[in-house]
Amino acid sequence: MKFFRRAAALLLCAVLCLLPLSAADGRVSLYVGDRAWNLDSLMPFVESDGKQLLPLSVFGEFADVTLTVSEPLGSALLEGKDGWLSLSLNFGTCLDEQGETRELPLYRYDGEIYVEPSLLCEKFSLTFETTYAADGYLTARLTDGSEALTFEELLAVYGGSDSGAPVALKNPTRRTVEGTFMHPVMLVPAAASVPQLIRLLGSHSTTFALDPAEIEKYADVLPQIYASGHTVAYFADAGALASPAAFEREMQTANDYLFALLGKTSRIYVSTELTRDIPSIDGYFKKSCRMNLVADDLSSERMVNIALSESPDYGIFNFSLSSDADTRALYRGFFTKFDTYTALRAMPMTEASADR
Repeated sequence: MKFFRRAAALLLCAVLCLLPLSAADGRVSLYVGDRAWNLDSLMPFVESDGKQLLPLSVFGEFADVTLTVSEPLGSALLEGKDGWLSLSLNFGTCLDEQGETRELPLYRYDGEIYVEPSLLCEKFSLTFETTYAADGYLTARLTDGSEALTFEELLAVYGGSDSGAPVALKNPTRRTVEGTFMHPVMLVPAAASVPQLIRLLGSHSTTFALDPAEIEKYADVLPQIYASGHTVAYFADAGALASPAAFEREMQTANDYLFALLGKTSRIYVSTELTRDIPSIDGYFKKSCRMNLVADDLSSERMVNIALSESPDYGIFNFSLSSDADTRALYRGFFTKFDTYTALRAMPMTEASADR
């Protein structure tokens, strides 16, 4: 029986190989059982910061696992034969049928939900494995034990080039724009000044880096920040860098408050230190912002040119603006100059934005 199952699987794979592959440039990054995942070109296997991540959607491919995702409710439910897991999409935790809550950090890639597979594999008796394909790229496979082919046999059937040609990770799914993205930051502005800052920023989207321990002071202006196209990150001062565990707790508490108020959370923290000197906190994304522009800088054509022209040439895209009255008075002139650089776009920080 096993021989016939293997033969049937080989025949099926041979037929599939005659059809166009879904992965970008004909390359497969993620297999499910004995086949390439049909959404691989949109949601590939991802390696990031030492983590091996799979799209949450792929776990719903198995007959014994049912996946239900509700973005509006901020939750996902995975149900198997012997239990279930309820995932909080906002807080990175999961609850099982025994009432046990565990950490399960979630990540985003082009808007899709990604997760490290180990906990889900253990819960639903799945196997996750990786190996290098002929082209030298790491490839992943998720199985439920019903597969007929080994990973190596599967790769041989689907083939693969060893030409070393560049590989596109995914196909764009929505319109994009040309240009260089710059990330203006407001470092811990006074809550009372936020409405004026938003007016002065105009259409230039920015990031308000707030002290997580004082998030409640911004209750009246947080809705306006998000409604105006800006976002919130957390500012990591010297105390936060010295005690990252305590700072993580502060960010979690701030996220609880932010979610209760607006249904939002933030997974980004900003420091004025070099990226290498900022401690990593699992589940959060660190950003370095060492260029702080004050009134004297904004009134200097040389400094403005450094910030908007020379710095991007050296891979520096994050800068902060002081929010004192003297500096605010120069915002309009600064952003008028910003707009003369037609290739520049101002946008808030995201997980995928520049680290410095």
